[in-house]
Amino acid sequence: MYFFSLDLDQRYFKIIANNATGLLDGKVYSFYIEKNLDKGPEKPIWVPLVSQFCMADRGGTKALLQNRWTSMLTARLFCGDENNHISYTELLDVAVLEDVEWQNTTIYTLFKNEYNLTALCVYTMSDILHVFNSNEFTTDSGSFSSPTPGECVHDSQTLPISFLKFMNSRPQLKQWIKPTRDPLMFKHHHYTHLQVDRVKSNNMENGHHDVLLMSLECGKVHKILEQDGKPFIIAEYKPFNTRTHISSMLLDSENKNLFVSSITEVVQIKLDNCSVYGKSCELCAMARDPYCSWHMQECSNIRLGIQNVTHGNHSKCKEVIQRSDFLRFDNHTIIPQDSKFYYKCPKDSLHASYVWEHEDRQLECVSDKENCFLLIDRMSRKDVGKYYCIASENDYSRTI
Repeated sequence: MYFFSLDLDQRYFKIIANNATGLLDGKVYSFYIEKNLDKGPEKPIWVPLVSQFCMADRGGTKALLQNRWTSMLTARLFCGDENNHISYTELLDVAVLEDVEWQNTTIYTLFKNEYNLTALCVYTMSDILHVFNSNEFTTDSGSFSSPTPGECVHDSQTLPISFLKFMNSRPQLKQWIKPTRDPLMFKHHHYTHLQVDRVKSNNMENGHHDVLLMSLECGKVHKILEQDGKPFIIAEYKPFNTRTHISSMLLDSENKNLFVSSITEVVQIKLDNCSVYGKSCELCAMARDPYCSWHMQECSNIRLGIQNVTHGNHSKCKEVIQRSDFLRFDNHTIIPQDSKFYYKCPKDSLHASYVWEHEDRQLECVSDKENCFLLIDRMSRKDVGKYYCIASENDYSRTI
C-alpha cells in the first residue's frame, strides 16, 4: 500500500499508529504537506494535511483501488491566529508524545509561513479523532450507511464499486483540525527541526514539563520551555565548529541524548549536563532546566533537590549551605598611559543584565551575544583601579 500519491507533490513528516487491540480498531495517521493545486495568488503553496487509514485495509479490487487505500480520509491542519488572520501553512516537522490513553497523545508541529516566520502548534489525538469521526465531507458522500467512509472492514476487497469510487476521490473532511491553544510564534529565530521531550517534575513541582528542542538555520540548537504563551530559551547549543545546515535530529529520551546530524557528521548533545549552569544554587535554579536541580552542593541531573522550573525562583537556596559561588581572582594588568584597552566579561546567561563597576560607578557595557565589553578609549589616571563585571537576574546579582 502507498502512503503517498504518485500523482501529487507531497512531503511526509510523521506516521503514527494507535495501540488498538481489536483487528478492526487499528488505525494509522500520517502528517504531511501537499502542493496546492489551486494556484490562486492568495492561496498557500503548501497545504498541511493529516490522513487516517485502517490497518486491516487490503486495498480494493482489480477494477479500482487495487493495492491502494480504501479507507483513507484526509483532514486539513490549521496553525495560526484566526482573530488576527495569521496562518502558517508549510509544515516543517512533527514530534509526538504518546500517552497510555491514545486520545491524550500530544502532537507538536513546526510550521512556517510565506514570510519565513516559524510557529509551533500543539494538537491532541482527541482533536484529530473528533474531526475524523464527524463524517462531514467537502464533497457529497452519498448515502452510505454501512460501512461509512473511513470505517474499518474485515475484507476491503468486497466493498461495492460505488463506495470505492467515492474513496478514490480522496474525501476530505469539512472541519479543519485546530490546535488546543494559541500558536507559539517566533519572530527573531528561524527554526527548521523539532523534537520534544517530556520531563517529570521533581518533588517540589507537580506533573511534568515538555522541553522543546529546536534547530536553527545557522546550525545551533535551542532548548526551550513554553511559559505563558512565550518561549523561554533555557540553553543554546552549538554542536558544530562551523556554521552548517542541520539535516536531522533524533531524540533518545530514555538516556537524555539528542543526536544532531549535518551532511558530514553526527554530534551527541547530553541534555542533562547540568554542570554548565555554574557552581551556585541560585544559578542552577534560575536556569529553569527541568533536567537539573541543586543537589548535594552541585547542579545535578539528580532531580531531588532545589528546582523551580516555572518561575526560576531561587529563594529556597538560602536554606542550604553552599560553596563559594566563584573563585575570586585579582588580575593585575599594567596598561600604558594614553593607550586603548578593553575588558571582556563572558555572558553565561542570556537572560541576565550586565554592567561594569569601577570606583562605585556603573559603566556602560558594550555587548554581543557572548561577551560584555568595557572599552577604554584613552588610558588615564582616572581609569586606574579595580573593575568588576556584575550580572543581575531575578533579583540575584553576582560578580563574574
